[in-house]
Amino acid sequence: MTAEFGRLPTLWQGEGATGRLTKHLTADRESLMIVDSAVPVALPSGRRTTTIQIDASSVDVAAVVELARQIVRRSPSVIVAVGGGTVLDASKIAALALARGRVFDFAIGHASRSALTLLPHALPPVDIIAVPTTLGTSSETNSVGVLRNDSGYRLIVGLALRPRHAIIDPGNLASLTHAAVREGALEAFLRVAGASTSSRRSARQNRDAVALGRAVLDSATRDPDSRGGRMRLARLSAATQRSAALRGPDPYSARHWYAANEIAFVLRIRKIVATAAVIAAVWRRVCAGDVRWGDRESLQDFWVNVVGGMALPLDPPTGIEALIERWGIERAPRPSPDDIDRISVATERAWGRRHPMLPGLLADDFRDVLHDSRWSSELVGPDRRPPMSVAKEVN
Repeated sequence: MTAEFGRLPTLWQGEGATGRLTKHLTADRESLMIVDSAVPVALPSGRRTTTIQIDASSVDVAAVVELARQIVRRSPSVIVAVGGGTVLDASKIAALALARGRVFDFAIGHASRSALTLLPHALPPVDIIAVPTTLGTSSETNSVGVLRNDSGYRLIVGLALRPRHAIIDPGNLASLTHAAVREGALEAFLRVAGASTSSRRSARQNRDAVALGRAVLDSATRDPDSRGGRMRLARLSAATQRSAALRGPDPYSARHWYAANEIAFVLRIRKIVATAAVIAAVWRRVCAGDVRWGDRESLQDFWVNVVGGMALPLDPPTGIEALIERWGIERAPRPSPDDIDRISVATERAWGRRHPMLPGLLADDFRDVLHDSRWSSELVGPDRRPPMSVAKEVN
């Protein structure tokens, strides 16, 4: 979904910016560094600085609650969050524990009952400096956090989640694989493409979405593995939240996201792999005139203006399938019939029927989409549960 808009983070960028700017922005302040334990990023240390390492692969609601407890105990005036979207989201949500009015308790409690939690309108309770080490999520510049609990991946939205600063440093992206770069580019591209399936777009929103979409495709095609290419893609991903591209009156227009969200949770796969599985099937329904999924003319207009001259089919579903294959995006394992039922029922319950995200769509609609989606020949294995959460403090 699109994020709330208001005060935008200050965006810093450049080679070596991480160490230099974090030292400057945390000087003489009680600072807490929250770092993905798998990420080798050099950060300033000192008497007023504490570092917590977390295992991104095992972050769930229990880990976020524990992280919040440690934040309250330290009561920092600035938090530096370093990692991919999972670590940035966990840090932003846990930092709500410093807000007045038990906002953190409200967020965790409401997310246990509902797929979408809207926070009270308030600024963040602490300055957060977000340092992304992956591409595509835009967590460093948005006001959205994703929380994994027993029910699934739940959305928490509010200005209180928006970082104060974002630092894009190509040195932090150097270790990404070619596949990870292409997946990040696809995630950023589909964010603006999804927003462009709404019939209620403004002319400015359309212009920005087309410009960003073309720029992402161009950068990911020309030189995605160079430091400069990765830097451009990181800036473009952040720009999706800073331009008018997502500022339309329909905050739920990227309707493929909600189905992919439930696929990712049930199959225990990455969100973008789940998205690549389902996107063409969703767009086929848009282009067939099913307005519950989106507006056909809006999607076609966006796609034709973005891919002109890029040797991709002009039919959006066929074109996005061709792009996904060209970029070698991993195929999701084929879900079992029981998994298809679980995903379909969960999607209706969380987002469909009377919810504003997928209004009027029922479990049978999601089953049809899943049967029409892009899968590998491999079936999902029987044990998909992630490891227990881990968070440790580094002295």
